[in-house]
Amino acid sequence: MLVAVGTVAGCAGSSRTDEDYRRKAANTAETAASAVSTARLAVEAAGRGRLTGPYVSVLLGEAEGDLLAAQGTFESRQPPGEAADAVRERLGVLLDDAADVLAEVRIGARRGEVRELGEHAGDLREAADRLEGFEEELSS
Repeated sequence: MLVAVGTVAGCAGSSRTDEDYRRKAANTAETAASAVSTARLAVEAAGRGRLTGPYVSVLLGEAEGDLLAAQGTFESRQPPGEAADAVRERLGVLLDDAADVLAEVRIGARRGEVRELGEHAGDLREAADRLEGFEEELSS
């Protein structure tokens, strides 16, 4: 969690250039991918019966909160130009998709559907891969 907080803090501050905005977008994607990957590991373990329902519920809630915090911080930034508008739009879609999957697994955990959580591992892996790919694209 401290890593996520530190990474989210790297997203803060105004962006005067498209390049600075891209760096903030890359940091946000990295933070979000980390949260989604944590959730994926949790649902895989829960699906194998290695985590209790209350524990996985809290863990998934925290992962979702980390992603939403990163998303909120990034979305509060004004894109400095048209190129940044495109970055904002692309990352927004990825973050929304990841948030939807995290919400779905958190809800399932809180409903006691712990063994079924493993069925969502592929969706979480895909969301994390897309975020990591976006981060790599912006960082190169």
